[in-house]
Amino acid sequence: MPIALEIEVPIACFRQSHAREYLETYPVPPPSTIYGMLLSLVGETDRYQHCGTRLAIALLSEPKKSTVIRTFHRYKKRNIHDPSNIRPDYQELLTDI
Repeated sequence: MPIALEIEVPIACFRQSHAREYLETYPVPPPSTIYGMLLSLVGETDRYQHCGTRLAIALLSEPKKSTVIRTFHRYKKRNIHDPSNIRPDYQELLTDI
């Protein structure tokens, strides 16, 4: 019995696993993200309870992609105020997805 859900998100980022300094995003959430969201929706705590569930993901419109810059802190030096501990990171965001 197929069930269809329409979900709207104002801003999202589905980070690609290989993305490091430039945080790229997938255009749609990975199936594991959708599966986890659906388990949460129905209150299921056993993630293996619905193994074998088939998912189909579709977009009703193409989301807009933008890139933001943010300050990222990596503490490589003991002095937390050392400028080498702070550097910019770039992140892709999807809007109106």
